[in-house]
Amino acid sequence: MGVKNAESQTGEVALIKTIRALDDGSADTIGQRLETVWNTLSKHRGGSFHAAEEMLLRWLLKNMSGSAAINDQVRRFPLSWNIMGAVFAWIPLFSLAKSLADRRFIAVLQQTLKDISTPQRQEAQSKKGDSDVEMKDATSDETTQKSRKRKRTTAAKFDLASQQQVAGCLQTAEAVFEALRILLSRCDIKSTEGLPSNRMGAEHIKSLFSSSASDVMQTLVPVLSICNFAAESDEIESSKEQSTWMSTFYTLWDLHLQGPEDASAVAVSLSGLGAHLLSKLTATPPHPFLTIDTTVQEQWARDLRRFLTRNMILPARAAFLNNRDQHVIEVATQMSSDFASTNYPVLFDLVTKAPRVLSEKATKKDYEEWIQAVFDGILGALKGADASKSQPAVEAVLEMAADQQLPLSAESLRSVCKTYGLNGDKLNWQLHLSIAKLNPDVFLVTKEGQALLDQALAHTFCTREKEEEKFDKATEYLIHLVNGHARARDLQGFIKTWLTYLDKNEPSGFPWTSSQLANAVAKTAEVSLTVGQLVDILNWVDEQKTKHKGVKMVILAAIANGLSLEAYIDAANMRTFEIASREKFGKKEHSVISTARWTVAEKAITRATVADAKSVWGSVHSDLKSTFKRSDTYSPEAFAAFKCCAAAWVKLGDDEAAASLTSSFVDKLDKEDDAKGAVSKKFYTTWILEGCPHLVSLLTKRQSTFPPTLINALTPSPKNESRTLDSVHALAEQILENQNIVGNEKVIGGLVDKNIALIENPKGPESLTVARAAIQLLLEVPTEAITRQQRESAMKRLVSQAKKVVDKPKHVDAQYWSLVLSLMTKLMSKPTFYEDMKFDDLEIAGRCIRKIYKKSEEKGSTDVILQEREDFRLLEALATSTIRQMCVANPEEREKAYIANALTVLKSECEEAYIAPRLVLLHAFIFIAKENEKTKGEAESLDLLSTIKPIITSKKWRGKKLVPLLLALEATNALEPKTVKKKFSSAVDTLLKASNWLLEHGYRAGWEVRTFIAKHFREELGAPLKIVTDAQPAGDDSEEEGHDTEKPGSVAAAFEKLSVLEYVDVVVNSVDEDTKLGYLKELLIEAGETSDASSRLLIVERLIQHISNTRRDADASQGQQQFDLAQAHTLLCNRLSHATSSPAQFIQIAKIVHLLLDKKGQCMTQWNIDSTLSAVSAIASDLSSTSMLTTTPKTYESLCHLVEIVIKRHRKRLDGHFHLLIPALQSLLRRLISSASSTSTQPSFLSDQTKEHHAKLLSRLLTLITEPTVASVSSRSSTANKDQKDQEHPNHDRDQKHQPLDSEKDKAKRYAGQHMYLVLMAYVKLQLEFVVPLVVREQLETGMFSIVDITPHEGELRIMNDGMDPSGRVIFREMYKRWERFGKWSGV
Repeated sequence: MGVKNAESQTGEVALIKTIRALDDGSADTIGQRLETVWNTLSKHRGGSFHAAEEMLLRWLLKNMSGSAAINDQVRRFPLSWNIMGAVFAWIPLFSLAKSLADRRFIAVLQQTLKDISTPQRQEAQSKKGDSDVEMKDATSDETTQKSRKRKRTTAAKFDLASQQQVAGCLQTAEAVFEALRILLSRCDIKSTEGLPSNRMGAEHIKSLFSSSASDVMQTLVPVLSICNFAAESDEIESSKEQSTWMSTFYTLWDLHLQGPEDASAVAVSLSGLGAHLLSKLTATPPHPFLTIDTTVQEQWARDLRRFLTRNMILPARAAFLNNRDQHVIEVATQMSSDFASTNYPVLFDLVTKAPRVLSEKATKKDYEEWIQAVFDGILGALKGADASKSQPAVEAVLEMAADQQLPLSAESLRSVCKTYGLNGDKLNWQLHLSIAKLNPDVFLVTKEGQALLDQALAHTFCTREKEEEKFDKATEYLIHLVNGHARARDLQGFIKTWLTYLDKNEPSGFPWTSSQLANAVAKTAEVSLTVGQLVDILNWVDEQKTKHKGVKMVILAAIANGLSLEAYIDAANMRTFEIASREKFGKKEHSVISTARWTVAEKAITRATVADAKSVWGSVHSDLKSTFKRSDTYSPEAFAAFKCCAAAWVKLGDDEAAASLTSSFVDKLDKEDDAKGAVSKKFYTTWILEGCPHLVSLLTKRQSTFPPTLINALTPSPKNESRTLDSVHALAEQILENQNIVGNEKVIGGLVDKNIALIENPKGPESLTVARAAIQLLLEVPTEAITRQQRESAMKRLVSQAKKVVDKPKHVDAQYWSLVLSLMTKLMSKPTFYEDMKFDDLEIAGRCIRKIYKKSEEKGSTDVILQEREDFRLLEALATSTIRQMCVANPEEREKAYIANALTVLKSECEEAYIAPRLVLLHAFIFIAKENEKTKGEAESLDLLSTIKPIITSKKWRGKKLVPLLLALEATNALEPKTVKKKFSSAVDTLLKASNWLLEHGYRAGWEVRTFIAKHFREELGAPLKIVTDAQPAGDDSEEEGHDTEKPGSVAAAFEKLSVLEYVDVVVNSVDEDTKLGYLKELLIEAGETSDASSRLLIVERLIQHISNTRRDADASQGQQQFDLAQAHTLLCNRLSHATSSPAQFIQIAKIVHLLLDKKGQCMTQWNIDSTLSAVSAIASDLSSTSMLTTTPKTYESLCHLVEIVIKRHRKRLDGHFHLLIPALQSLLRRLISSASSTSTQPSFLSDQTKEHHAKLLSRLLTLITEPTVASVSSRSSTANKDQKDQEHPNHDRDQKHQPLDSEKDKAKRYAGQHMYLVLMAYVKLQLEFVVPLVVREQLETGMFSIVDITPHEGELRIMNDGMDPSGRVIFREMYKRWERFGKWSGV
């Protein structure tokens, strides 16, 4: 301590000397003296006295005050403020307040901010300007060339000229804001913290900033100006400290003297500048790239948005709702007029997205009037403004309104359309589109609106080829008109207008003939028209005479597509065709007309009776032939005609003309190129396979084979982008889900035959892709749908391919061969005896695996080696299925020959490179042969031990030796346990080393090795369930073969769940309960935040499942405190509270705790129930868990499930412990509402579906308490309690018989009613604090109503009413009224 005090005193002396030297020398050297002070300060860490720091602060403030050039220079020098920030952190607050007040700190601060808010720009910068026109309509060369990278920050100079430039001002600003941040953060002291002198000093400092709104603007306006030019300046590097600038701005405002004129002051001084800055930050409208960091940009936008909303928008809205006062918003629009195109959209966005305040007694209509008033105010401010400013502003505002579907009045929208609807002789489609989206009645109701409609419709004759953007907007505009007519039940009116404009010009690609418009009419036809109205409009269409032939067909096709209900079909189906048949068509009819014509005919045939369908087909099939002849195969009209022809064949069945035309057209699809067609070949084939599966059956029946055209569609082609492997596979999956195809033997048989024919030995990438797609499709086909003949044919091809691949595996990859093995396994799962079937075929398939993986293995990748292990699993399954078919009770010559060949192969010498497949086949043969008495002798004749012993005892497991080792360990299952233990004891150390290395690096193969050791040498493991985390790779083993340089790999999953569970089962199967509990204790006592924590928790879960439901009361009574499941539960609850940084581990631990409470309930004590509820309450209310519970919805669900299982299984133990249950429910309720509510500055990360699900879970908890099930309150749910009572009161059951009948359920409800009102009170208070989403409110109502139902009205409800403020009572009164109307609880 003495050394530290000496060093501190030395530092103070040096600082005092440096400060006293500040007054020595001329003014030009002040900068150097300040640098000396800064260097001294950097070495000084403060002491017990602060006179030197106070002296330094007073000197700085003294030299900053005044109007002389040297004072300005000191004020602008960043180092001055850096020094000031440092002493702010050291001087006691009481002394600091006095120094700041004496030296007029606020005046110095305001003058500094004023000076640096107006930098002297260079000539190039001054020419750039910041005009509103440039931002919207033009982009200067400098703007387009400007990079987001900023210049490196250079050290600030004590030079007035450089300090007045942009870079100098920004450096000073950074220093000023950092000093202010330090000062204000020190003043943020709670009333119960720190010494009284510090709290008093903090209040004194705050009082320095406590001035009126007009005075504080002298500080805030320069701050916004600095942020404004800092956002676009590239003079210095951006820093993370800039993110606090806006929060400092907000804090300065919060410290001022609040008054009724605050909103007006903000509107006058800050609204224009703030909205302009916010438009840049939020890109409304799109703004050139800013130069500040994205994080800074987002933080500024949030803080500034919150400031303007709270201090201007909300007070302005309150004034309007209470007194219809629009003064604030009028001032704001006036102050924003200079930047109208950017500021007005921002203001309107702030108004429309301002949160609702529950204390405002306003109706929905009042809010609508408020938004309308703001909209009218913006329009009024734009009157007489330059069109270059007003036009973009109105478009942006209307686009926002349309996106939010705001209820703006038709009169104001009509006025806007009249004023801004035309740009010279061009129509403003964006404006018309927004208005139509908001309220189509603007154009439909009055004569003035009709005139605007006629004006707009006159500009709809544009084509996609020439004016694509205009065409799309015009089409969307017409669709909104359709929806408007439909809502007004006047779709007939639009159809009449439609026919009028269709007939004005040749129907050649205008929006009036677009498919989108026709689809919109089709969707609304049955919704908005009655059957009578539909017939009337069809009659009207029939009566009209048009100057252009066939235009009626467009309308008739739309109506025909919209018919789905039987009544409408009966009334209009044949009627539409009758009208169409009266139309006269020329030889060269337009594509749109021809397409519509055949669409009407197709729908008529599909829906008509057989007799009517024959009549329709007889009248159109000759014209249809002509259409096929003159039209391109891939044109829209040809596709429509084809669908009509196909419909006739499907409907009539035996019509030769329809069958011939359809079949020949399908064949023609492969002969012609679809490159230039409007309809692709894929579109045809997809429609046939998915849209008309019965046609596939007809084509297959007619052609006696699966149509080649459709097979081609299911065959990938690298040259055709529409037939990629993924797209073909997706199409095949959809087809095989169609029962009409899968259930038709001929169709599915033809499909399977064609794909079997595609399986050939790959000779290149293209043939490999084709074969891969064929195998994938066959894997998707149900096994029952493949006949024995097809299975044998496919196996013959696959075996033949394997014989070629084993010699030349050049074009075959590992993924393809995995598919081959999977298909072979599937085919052989049913009796399959292909030609020349031999055991050699399995040997060849295994050798192919080694050949294919050989190159990858040479690279030393453990991932690839373990993938090879998976392929050998497939080989084992294939061998097992195949050998089982041959090992029958009464073998014939075929089976005998196969077994003989198997014995010959398995007894032959095997090369070391192919030992792995030999092991698989040897193990599979012995395993199956032992099942049958006839072949048991053959199995015993094979020497498995001599094959696997060299592999296991060789102490080689790295690289290419790993897979044979794993296979050998698995093959030991065919040996006697005594033999294994005797022969392989010497290899245990090597196997342990291999297991530890594999587990450490995340390879699940380590579990296989470890399972073998646990099964035969468990005593060698020590603590068998303790995962090794400190094992080192065995790269220094002298007997390894050159794979020392292998790097640890990584796989998709660090371990396989099934392997871990199998290992645990092997370990604990033969041990007693005490040993199992000892294992559990070892696992839980160790630290949980390790790399293997997930696998360790999985082991814990499985181990608990093996432990029986017994309590250790006997041992405890004898004074022996032994570990049990109750203690394990306590440790897990503690771990749960500390696992909030890892959502995955949190969910795992919660699942284990749930398992203990549910399945091991008899082992749980009252302490366990209480600790569970306490943990849930602490986690849900802890701020550190906010991120986890918000971003990972399953964590919140886990907490709810824990409380649910406590209520269901341990309801009796909650009596007398509701003081723990209620806080848990309140914490869950607060977390739910805070996470689900969204504000303008803090949006919710949860989807509506997740919010609804969480609210439903919580509501279910409430109803379980207020309306318990009989099982939860019966003695069966608390067996442990019953056993304990039996011990304490032996005559309990006898006394129970003499007790009067009483309902346990009613008792539980009465008890809950004394406490649950506290949850209801919390819900009411949370509604005052947050905006509760509708989906959450609806789900929670059920639970809250159930609380009201059980709460005594004369007791707890009165207490609750007295405990709420007036706002809360208003909310509860409304809730109580809804309960009386809808919420009478009727039971679970």
